[in-house]
Amino acid sequence: MNISKNNSSKFLFFEGSGKYLLSMTLCLVISSALGASLPQLINKLTANYDNEAIYRQTLLIMTFVFLGTAINRAVYNLIINRYVVGMVQFVRTHCYSKWLSSVELQTSKENRNDRYPQGEVLARIMSDTESLRELVTSGTFGIIIDIFFVLASLVSFVSLNAIAGAYLAAIQFGAALILIWCSKYMRAVFLSVRNSRAKLYRVVADLIGGVRENYYNPAKQYTSKKSLVVFDEFLRKILSSNVWDASYYSFAESLFPVFLACAIFIIPNSGITQVALIFALIDLIQRSINPIKDVSSKVANIQRAATGVGRIDEFLTDLEREKSSDIDAKRRKYDVDTMDIDIQKFTYPAKGKNSTPFTLEDINFSANQGDLIGIVGLSGSGKSTLLNIMAANIIPDEGRVYVQNHDGLKKEYNFDYIDDFNEYRELIGIVSQDSHIFSESVEFNITMGQPGFGDFDSFWNEVCTQISYISKWGIRPDTVLDQNEISLGQKQLISAIRSCYLKKPIVLFDEISSSLDSDLEEALRRMILFVQKQAVTIIVAHRVETILEAQQIIVMEGGRIVAKGTHGELKNTSPQYDQFVKELSN
Repeated sequence: MNISKNNSSKFLFFEGSGKYLLSMTLCLVISSALGASLPQLINKLTANYDNEAIYRQTLLIMTFVFLGTAINRAVYNLIINRYVVGMVQFVRTHCYSKWLSSVELQTSKENRNDRYPQGEVLARIMSDTESLRELVTSGTFGIIIDIFFVLASLVSFVSLNAIAGAYLAAIQFGAALILIWCSKYMRAVFLSVRNSRAKLYRVVADLIGGVRENYYNPAKQYTSKKSLVVFDEFLRKILSSNVWDASYYSFAESLFPVFLACAIFIIPNSGITQVALIFALIDLIQRSINPIKDVSSKVANIQRAATGVGRIDEFLTDLEREKSSDIDAKRRKYDVDTMDIDIQKFTYPAKGKNSTPFTLEDINFSANQGDLIGIVGLSGSGKSTLLNIMAANIIPDEGRVYVQNHDGLKKEYNFDYIDDFNEYRELIGIVSQDSHIFSESVEFNITMGQPGFGDFDSFWNEVCTQISYISKWGIRPDTVLDQNEISLGQKQLISAIRSCYLKKPIVLFDEISSSLDSDLEEALRRMILFVQKQAVTIIVAHRVETILEAQQIIVMEGGRIVAKGTHGELKNTSPQYDQFVKELSN
């Protein structure tokens, strides 16, 4: 299926759009009926100038037609406004939801992490959908109802004089076709301007390159070489866009005298001898010229909107290539009795021809529910890479995770399969300093709005009993968290409580390496023990105190496991572990 067409139809026919589309269709039908009546009425009015009764009656009917046309157009624009607002809201929500549910993974061939930072995504969605709102504010959608009115009038005039009507229809259709044909080139021009502007914004927002990419210009200011190229490209694209705009509008403005000249040719060659038909023909030309001219001014807006929709399609199409979580899937409760990690190999993409890529290989260990597994090693040993593989943020070249539940059912997870991937990620709770905290209540941040995981009040009371720091912090379930006032350690604490409430059977901790308040450090340590009761708990440790009671400590060096055991065992048998402990002590 063509993803782009699928996205476009999804945008047009969003949930709740039916009532708007039906109402718009009704308005277009009414406009067509009113337009069809007008040439007949003008012909009748002019032909019965000497019959006062018929003349007045026709004039009254025309008054109602004009009033009906104005009211119908106003109602149509109001409906269009509501429809576009609903569509923009849907597109923005859909795009952001798709981005949130997509998983930007890293493999040995490609690093797709952080391709779309949150700030850039929000700016992109807002900017590209704003062009849809401009279709309303500029009155672009109004030309649709005007075109229906004129087409109906033209068809009605054909019934009065087929030859003149056919000539006029051919001329006007040809003019409109030329404008629309030219507009497709304008779309390419506007798209290039939009893309160039996006590059310009990125250059302005980011510091790129460093000192080597800068030079001292004659104005005695430092300038980025890359930004100079981007600025020059942007100015060229803007100039090209202005030339197209000017040429396009000049052609459109010349249409009225062209149509009048054509009328001089049409009248004698179509056998029109009645003044009434001449009046009807001239009136039809006058009424049709504005919608056709509007095609020139409004098509530019339509093409700008089309470029915005095109960029949204590109964004969504790119996200479709990623693995993504099914946000509509029913959340299930899982239990894990044992898990086995078997990672044969993962190699980071090489950064250059002469660089040696880091490789993680031959990683094997097992863990049971209630176990605390510590992963330690000096900087660059591969412990964070291992944690990211277990979190399914990195897909290994060769590797599997095996999980067995309390009923003895064993499941092999192959991350290349989307169903396995999504099911495994449901097992995982991740607690790190990057854990997301919403500017919502404490209860929402813990439950994530998901019912069915137990009585929250009872759970909260138990947590407060176990973790005295919460009372010192002074938060309650209804306390709204402020992103600017919460520390990294407090983020981790809330994230750990969240994993515990959601009953995640495998919880991965990435301990904060920076110093913490002693009370908060103790609270996190107690929370780890609290989580450990119901889950397999694996932690990348930066403090020896955290793993003193661990059932197994995995020591890593150079992307390999060099030792396993408890703290007491490793202290006397592993020089790498001894070095790790000494480094922390210093």
